[in-house]
Amino acid sequence: MTKPTALKLLEGNPGRRPLPQNEVKPDATLPSAPAHLNAPAKSEWRRLCKELNRLGLLTVVDRGAFAAYCQAYGKWVSP
Repeated sequence: MTKPTALKLLEGNPGRRPLPQNEVKPDATLPSAPAHLNAPAKSEWRRLCKELNRLGLLTVVDRGAFAAYCQAYGKWVSP
C-alpha cells in the first residue's frame, strides 16, 4: 500500500520521488462526531478532529476508524 501524499509532505518526502499530481482525494469536509460516543470520547474528538482535518489526515472516509479510536480512549480514561 502506498503512503498518502499528505503524509509524505508532512515527513518532507524522504524518498525524494516525484509526488503524484492527480491523486484521488476523499471529501475534505470535517466529519461530524457520531452520537453514540461517550463524553470523554466526544472531548477527544473535539480535541483532535479539526487539526487532523486541517493537515489532510482526517476526512469523512476516516470517520468510523477515528470514532473507534475516540471511543477506546473514552473507555480508557473513564473511571
